[in-house]
Amino acid sequence: MSSFSLASIQKKKEWEEKQKTDTVEEQLPEDAFTQEQLNELWQQYQAKKTQQREQNLASLFQLNSPVLLDDFRIEYTVPSPLNKVELEREFVHFLPYLRKCLNNYALQINVLVKESEEKNYIYTPEEKYNRLREINPHIDDLRKELDLDL
Repeated sequence: MSSFSLASIQKKKEWEEKQKTDTVEEQLPEDAFTQEQLNELWQQYQAKKTQQREQNLASLFQLNSPVLLDDFRIEYTVPSPLNKVELEREFVHFLPYLRKCLNNYALQINVLVKESEEKNYIYTPEEKYNRLREINPHIDDLRKELDLDL
């Protein structure tokens, strides 16, 4: 059949109409749920990952508790961009599970990266003494009383 024939134009119109009716969105449920319900499902999924011996994912689900915000949005904080990528890959499976269990298909999860401050290690005796002096300024008096050197 030629792409410029009347029959092909008619078939194309029929196909486009069929596509329009197929893509009409269903009204999916958006039931309300509590933070406790969310936490319970989160922990169940983490336990499932532990049973499946996917320890890395299980530990990522244990890092924090998810925070339920308005409009059925969930925020979850991880310490590194790599953790964010791993979780977002897992959310392809986890989000449909969560939506089904909570009967809320408007649910969205946003992963935030909050890198912790790098720990400053104390190596030299002077650094150790200065750190102790920050904690307790009276250490200076004790050092003078005992006539101690660094």
